[in-house]
Amino acid sequence: MYKMFFNYSIDCELPPDGVFGGPVSWQAAEESTRGFVELMDNLGLVAGASLFVYPDVAIKQKQLFREMAENGVEIGLHLHTMRYSKMKNPNWLGALSFDEQLEALKMAKSDLEDVIGQPCLGFRACYASANDLTFCAVASAGFKWTSTSANGSYKPEIYACWAGGWPFPYFPSSKNKLVPGEMDIYEMPITHGLTLFFNNDKNRPLDMRAETPLDVSGPFFVKWRILIEENLFEMEKRNQPVRAVIGASHNTNPYGKVGSLERNNVVRVCQLTQEISERKRYAFTPASFDQIYVEAKKLDAF
Repeated sequence: MYKMFFNYSIDCELPPDGVFGGPVSWQAAEESTRGFVELMDNLGLVAGASLFVYPDVAIKQKQLFREMAENGVEIGLHLHTMRYSKMKNPNWLGALSFDEQLEALKMAKSDLEDVIGQPCLGFRACYASANDLTFCAVASAGFKWTSTSANGSYKPEIYACWAGGWPFPYFPSSKNKLVPGEMDIYEMPITHGLTLFFNNDKNRPLDMRAETPLDVSGPFFVKWRILIEENLFEMEKRNQPVRAVIGASHNTNPYGKVGSLERNNVVRVCQLTQEISERKRYAFTPASFDQIYVEAKKLDAF
């Protein structure tokens, strides 16, 4: 029986700066983060709950993220090189050279590790901005796994060009970020629709973020059901070694507020994934990204 790994994460970002959005306040950000972890714990799925944290957010909310790390919640680095305070020449990550990316990644990794008091093994690029050197830089900075690619998305203005990329977990090529290859770092993409798009935008495949309006997820969440089922079917067709459904959102949502759209959406994603996985005779397995990476190494996956 194949395992169906499941993870839902939130990106912990800065409050708005007039250009980029974020949680309305630091208090709202902390309430959102705590509410998310508590919700996943109440669902019995906290083993599959992860936090991706900006370095400046970690420094500002040190007590919160040190507590989360000490309680066993997985924490990865989330880096937006247009907003990182230590960037001398802010630019999109995908616009930077290998050396520039490596320098930024090492600084940010060190900042986050100082806060959480333990090694940080995982990375996610903000806005999925990356180039063909990014996985090499991430590996050179000491990370073991990533969750960066945005399958099907094509946004050259922010250097997030993932059209035609491998949509499932893979060890990438050092020459082309889109395809499996020889690298040791493991990429685990957020699960996106293969035939479904947000408001019919062909450059924005549908995902399962918590703030998704009900008219987008569909009556009785039918579009999310199709999204999960088509990904499972395609994984079977491609003989995907490690099979996973991965959802993600942000620290902008009131996960702790009973009855809120965002809380209900997270609950429904979890329920749908478990229901569909078990109906297809998978062993539904909430897991951290690190656990999925270990499984990939054990299976000698591509």
